[in-house]
Amino acid sequence: MHTNPVIVVVDDQPASLEALRDALERRYHADYRVRAFTAPDDARAELADLRARGEPVALVIADQWMPGTTGVELLDDAHRLHPHAERALLVEWADRAAAPAILQGCAFGRLESYVIKPWSPPEVHLYPLVGELLADWTRVHGDRLELLRIVTAIPSRRGRELQELLQRSGIPYGVRDASSPEGVQLLRDTGLAHAQLPVLVFFDGRALVDPSNAELQDAIAEAAPSETSCDLAIVGAGPAGLAAAVYAASEGLRTFVIEREVVGGQAGTSALIRNYLGFPRGISGAELARRAWEQAWLFGAKYVLARAVVELRAQGAERVLVLEDGRTLHARAVLVATGASYRRLDVPAVERFVGAGVYFVVGGDPRVMAGHDAFVVGAGNSAGQAVLHLAKHARKMTLLVRGASLARSMSAYLVGEIARAPNIEVRFETEVAGAAGKSKLEQLTLRDRRTGALETVPAEMLFVMIGALPHTEWLEGVVQRDAHGYLLTGADAGAGGPAPMRFETSLPGVFAAGDVRHGSEKRLASAVGEGAAVVREVHERLRAPVAVASRTSAVWSEVSP
Repeated sequence: MHTNPVIVVVDDQPASLEALRDALERRYHADYRVRAFTAPDDARAELADLRARGEPVALVIADQWMPGTTGVELLDDAHRLHPHAERALLVEWADRAAAPAILQGCAFGRLESYVIKPWSPPEVHLYPLVGELLADWTRVHGDRLELLRIVTAIPSRRGRELQELLQRSGIPYGVRDASSPEGVQLLRDTGLAHAQLPVLVFFDGRALVDPSNAELQDAIAEAAPSETSCDLAIVGAGPAGLAAAVYAASEGLRTFVIEREVVGGQAGTSALIRNYLGFPRGISGAELARRAWEQAWLFGAKYVLARAVVELRAQGAERVLVLEDGRTLHARAVLVATGASYRRLDVPAVERFVGAGVYFVVGGDPRVMAGHDAFVVGAGNSAGQAVLHLAKHARKMTLLVRGASLARSMSAYLVGEIARAPNIEVRFETEVAGAAGKSKLEQLTLRDRRTGALETVPAEMLFVMIGALPHTEWLEGVVQRDAHGYLLTGADAGAGGPAPMRFETSLPGVFAAGDVRHGSEKRLASAVGEGAAVVREVHERLRAPVAVASRTSAVWSEVSP
């Protein structure tokens, strides 16, 4: 059996196929075997033979228009045989007829990207894309760089938590069962044969015994700075906080970023973000966050990671933050960018498919739903708006409601529109009990809450629209919040005194941006935009500091956005 993985290319145009094969072999021949076919059936036979021999396929590129089949159909066949292979559609420049196949293919997990032909020179138009696809495959299925190794019992809840933290931090790691020969040897070599598990062994021989998240972050990233004062303290390292850090630090403000978990926030957990400006083929949330973190760091921003802020108070013209480890940080201005966490279904099987068929926001072009079915969970206005938006092009939408009615939780006009829509079914007293699929969502298990009966239904997409929770408990009584905990800014927070600036809260010098702010768009690009825009207001406040503790302590209690 050959050891190098295979790249399979299919194009019924011989000249185009030969040029693509030659280009790929010139660049990748040392690590991959390139197999090229003009006949789709020959490619299917080769993929089946490779599967039978247990040989890995890293990438399949297929032309969209071929006799008797399409590239998307061929990629579907390839996926059934080699579910871990990356898939790219090959299309001509200005081929508008291929656009729906690309949009729907990406939206429903039938392909990862597309290649445009002609692509000469390959260094500009071919190799960067192919390199990204092969990097994605290698990151999961190829040989791995291990900057540290986790020695742990398997299974281990804490061991799994550490893996997730390292993965979101972008640190290459490996896992060793503590009872395996290699695991036992690692523990002996570090003198920790009887230590509390898990043990983390670094490439330079250092070791940490059952470290806390803060201890691990200090070891792998940047030790918490010793300074106790700054111009701007940013609480939260999601998209809004990182954008603010880039602009504030680049403009000369001494900037600290404090994050209670890991850089990236909720966006950092997204497997692939396709609707962010400048990334037409998508980028993972973790990679986008890593780039933003590095960008702000290069401008001089400093980080305090894996530590929560537990208190904010005014002290003259300064704002004082108290961290959970007891340290205090004095800032001339504070930005709260702690985001909000989408409510989950508490169904472990569903969590497997987050970003691969399970989503918490509805974005993008609803035309990708053409000819497809989807489910929405929820009974509030956001769920109603989502199901109506998607139903414009979907074949069928199903709204799953735990209760017996929508009347108490959804606006009457939405209830009426849903009732009139011919392709929307509402299933009351129904909840999601399970999910199944290989690399993406394929089935849902529904439970009738009245009888307990279970039903398995095919499903390509599930939108969970049951609300979000802002991380603002620590600000209760300090700044104004709405009835759901979102921070009020600008005119909404200005009762009883001069109106704050657009992103300023009821406590002068304390700002809010991103999902945590009442009235925000709850989208990645909007959070980044708010994080960038708020820095101008910070500069204005620092030029004219206000020592007032708060404009008003009244709690605004209207409904949340």
